[in-house]
Amino acid sequence: MSSESETEIQEIKNLQKNEVTVISSIDDEEKSIGVSSSTSISEPVGDEEDVALKFLKENHMVLDDEDDQPNEKAIFYGSHQLKKSTIRKVDFVILPFLSATYFFMFLGQALLNYAASMGINDHLKDNQFSDLGTIFSAAYIFMEPMVTYLIQRYPISKIMGAFITTWGIVLACHSACKTYASLMIVRTLLGIFESSSAVGCIAISGMYYTKSEQSARIGFWATQAGVGYIIGGLISFGFQHYHGKTFASWQIMFLVVGLVTVAFGLLTFFYLPDNATNAWFLNNEEKLEVVEHIRANQTGLETKKFKKHQIKELFLKDKLTWPMLLVTACSQISTGAIGNFSVTITGTFGFDGYKSALLQLPIGALVALIIIVTTQMISRWGQLTLITTSMYIPAVIGAIVLITLPLSHTVGNLLGLYLIYSGSCVITNIYIWNSCNTSGYTKRVFRNATTMVVYNISCIVAPQMFRVKDAPVYMPAKITLLVTQAVCIPLQLYVGYICKKENTKRDKEQKGKGAEKYKFADLTDVENRNFRYIV
Repeated sequence: MSSESETEIQEIKNLQKNEVTVISSIDDEEKSIGVSSSTSISEPVGDEEDVALKFLKENHMVLDDEDDQPNEKAIFYGSHQLKKSTIRKVDFVILPFLSATYFFMFLGQALLNYAASMGINDHLKDNQFSDLGTIFSAAYIFMEPMVTYLIQRYPISKIMGAFITTWGIVLACHSACKTYASLMIVRTLLGIFESSSAVGCIAISGMYYTKSEQSARIGFWATQAGVGYIIGGLISFGFQHYHGKTFASWQIMFLVVGLVTVAFGLLTFFYLPDNATNAWFLNNEEKLEVVEHIRANQTGLETKKFKKHQIKELFLKDKLTWPMLLVTACSQISTGAIGNFSVTITGTFGFDGYKSALLQLPIGALVALIIIVTTQMISRWGQLTLITTSMYIPAVIGAIVLITLPLSHTVGNLLGLYLIYSGSCVITNIYIWNSCNTSGYTKRVFRNATTMVVYNISCIVAPQMFRVKDAPVYMPAKITLLVTQAVCIPLQLYVGYICKKENTKRDKEQKGKGAEKYKFADLTDVENRNFRYIV
């Protein structure tokens, strides 16, 4: 054998020896949604790496790398099941944090609604109560891009813990406010600090669960919106029996809820893990198991590098972005309307403050029931588009009832109001859609942030529909509710059509070809042609 051949053989051996099986160079030469040019994606390094990839390298672990043909079903349900003991550990620690965060967020927002029947309006006039709802949402919108950046760049537990603690302090400060100006200040601050909650909860859900499991778990913590109605109604009813001279009942209510929120915020700061790779309740073997478990999502775990090209793709090259934002805007007009005015609307049916507060309890039970049933259906069968579309139909019927019945028909109007909450609950399905159908960590967190911005724009517009001059019927507001809920039906079907069409296109592209498993390279759903959208 010649010396030249021996040299070549030695070079091959050296390459094989140094090969790292977890990391590979990924060459994406396929056309993507709205992208005509091919993109070459090089191996991530430093902060650009997914934290899951760093964890694997640090622990010298190797993931199974067998080829598998991607399909919508496999990606939704996952191909690697966690041990029951591991999933129980994750649920026992993570779900309570997510549920409590969403509960305190919703309760903090809803207290103003309950305070309307407890005397806060004595310090307000004209449309000032509507303005308090508007300023909260405006502040939320202002802060959302910044808090999203902070969540990506820094430990998510510390950001969320600090923000929850601070919004608890702000809630407690409501008790010292008796003027319109002071209430505007605390509502602005509350909007700023509550902006971390929903986007943080969605991000954490994607760190531990497959897409099917995310649908179920997001449903679990999102039901706290309904629980918030129930607890808020009971708190309001209870504190209305307080008749002190120094403080009004609504002031004591804000103080107590604020202090409890502060305590939970401190607990979050010290005990919520940042992600699965540093979860204090899992050992190394269980952490690897979770990483392999979520691999089928093809969305990765977490990346601390802010990637501008993913933001550009989100707004300029992704055909799904703007239709989904329009769905969010139209569907959540109902949330902004009934979220701030359900007690006021109920009062127009002839109920006093005590009964108006108690009548929010069925609303809470109904919201929880709608969310838990629909999200469990999605988790079991998929069909996200059809299930979500069906939720708008009761809302349309409810709006028609409110428009056509006179206020004297108490029961009919009350049932009509309850039906509208079906459309409001769609925001949970939008959370699921964002989490399941978006890859690339920067893109995913900013899609969630943009969704919350649009959500709060709707919450700004909706309270302004209830003008003093239109009381007590509020007909323009009711007509707007009907139109926006009806428009959502074709919009939602259109989004499902785009997803189905893109999946079919990718199936044809890869027919007869092998496919590599996801390598935690932080590719977007547009760049990664193995990605399949949940329809």
